[in-house]
Amino acid sequence: MSLRHGFKAEANRLAVLMRRELKLHPASPLAPARLAEHLMIPISTFSSAISADARIGKLLTTEREAVSALTVHAGPRRQIWVNDSHDEGRQNSSTGHEIAHALLQHPPGPAFDARGCRHWDGDVEDEANWLAGSLLITNEAAWSIARKQLSPDVAMLRYGVSREMLTWRMNMSGASGRRVRSA
Repeated sequence: MSLRHGFKAEANRLAVLMRRELKLHPASPLAPARLAEHLMIPISTFSSAISADARIGKLLTTEREAVSALTVHAGPRRQIWVNDSHDEGRQNSSTGHEIAHALLQHPPGPAFDARGCRHWDGDVEDEANWLAGSLLITNEAAWSIARKQLSPDVAMLRYGVSREMLTWRMNMSGASGRRVRSA
């Protein structure tokens, strides 16, 4: 993952700013759905669209790993669609990722290239991944988890994240080392 210089700190500042706008402490949990509502970005689930197109059912069953979430653009408006067959932690990460694209003002791009393959801009996706993690667990939140010596299960429940996301944010924020030193 190669991010431009200063992006990681910028992402954490933006995550803290979003909490301030919502009257939350920098270390408080942040529900992505609440942030999306604040940003006026509606969220829908794949299962709510099955009646409109039965093919979507495959994304909830046999093809459930194909798509976690996506954003549909209509001019300046966005709508996030989330695969609700995934667990809550993954849905929060996926929603956070799509919100990150909006906050970073990433322009919409084609879903597929000329050969029919999925279009992928690695730099844009890396930025959205990093900011999504920061939105879910700011550096301040990770340090608070370490300082309070919360168990992973308690921290996962409190912040609505998967074990993988918790571990990644604890490592990337430097909080894992703080936990070891303070124990």
